[in-house]
Amino acid sequence: MRPHNFFVVNELARVNEELRKLYDEYMSLVASGDYYKSIRLGVEILEKLLGIARQAVLNKLTSPAAREATLSILAHHEQALSFVKGAQEAVNKLPPIYAIGISEEVVNILTSSINGLFSFVMGALVVVTDVMQATADLK
Repeated sequence: MRPHNFFVVNELARVNEELRKLYDEYMSLVASGDYYKSIRLGVEILEKLLGIARQAVLNKLTSPAAREATLSILAHHEQALSFVKGAQEAVNKLPPIYAIGISEEVVNILTSSINGLFSFVMGALVVVTDVMQATADLK
């Protein structure tokens, strides 16, 4: 394995570990019923995943079809993020009795989006890393 590719593989492992730790913390907050902190951390995770997807996946794609499919996937998760942020703002203005039910629904949407985007990002990063390795080996 070439030094550059060793760095890429290590970076992939680091990103995976960092996101898993954040996700474990997020799930602990959800399990404890602390929806306010759960939503705040979940938004942070989703924003981080979207950033990684744009920077480390989308920017590496050369096929127009692959780029278009990726943009569509990212748009779906960006819409979920916008919904969550809007709902979070609305929940902050509601009496606690109403806020709990809405917060639970927001957490469900957020969890689904985080899980889906995490799987997409890690799968795409594995493929991008492999293609980069193969390309480097050909040189």
